[in-house]
Amino acid sequence: MTDLHKLLFKTKATVTDREVLATARLNACLKPFAGQEITDDIVPRIEIAIREEADRLIEDRVLQQRPDWLAVVVGRRLHVAFGAKAVQQLSRELKQAGHI
Repeated sequence: MTDLHKLLFKTKATVTDREVLATARLNACLKPFAGQEITDDIVPRIEIAIREEADRLIEDRVLQQRPDWLAVVVGRRLHVAFGAKAVQQLSRELKQAGHI
């Protein structure tokens, strides 16, 4: 319990400016999909947009490699996660709910 308390309340989170910029740009590339009707081809289109933005982030030297990400539509709701930990957490939640 002490370690958890230290982790939650005494350890400062470190997020680099590059991670903030990359996350903002990746989230921004999803805005064109907001409010669109969910169709069978929405996830592939989102994947293309994320891939293209990730390539630009690498070209701009914001990222060194493509980030881990997951995009899935469940019950007409879009779920997108960036980063290995976020992808694993979303995957676990979707599996527990029986969606994948």
